[in-house]
Amino acid sequence: MATEKPLNIDLGALTAGRHCFDYKLDDAFFSALDQDVVLGGSVSAQVQITAQEDTFKLSLSLEGTVEVTCDRCLDPVTEPVEAEDELLIKLAAHDDEDENCVYLDMTHPIFDLGWLLYEEISVSLPIVCRHQPGECNPQMEELLQAHLCTTIEDEEN
Repeated sequence: MATEKPLNIDLGALTAGRHCFDYKLDDAFFSALDQDVVLGGSVSAQVQITAQEDTFKLSLSLEGTVEVTCDRCLDPVTEPVEAEDELLIKLAAHDDEDENCVYLDMTHPIFDLGWLLYEEISVSLPIVCRHQPGECNPQMEELLQAHLCTTIEDEEN
């Protein structure tokens, strides 16, 4: 069952069993988050929640593309996104210490998927995001070449 915000799920209202949610994460989703890594994109997210009393197993599957800044020329570059993950959520009266589980207050069992989906997308990106060779901004390539450091051995070769 969803709340007034589509990415907020009221876990307390879910009946026992499996529940599936499909989301389309677009430019509006990424611009609404307080982040500056992903400029925009189009990602399909499937979230499956298996509910059992006060324990919920989330299975996430993401696929699509996002636009990020090229680490070389600073122009936007499109990167593919593909990720799968699982998360265990428990409703508890207080925060327990368990790095493999997220605990939610029993009196407010609303789970916001937005930031979790964003984090899954951001960690699925390559460490260095850049255009294919020859596709970077030519003006920036020219500047980079003008300021390229060379050693004496490089100049002799």
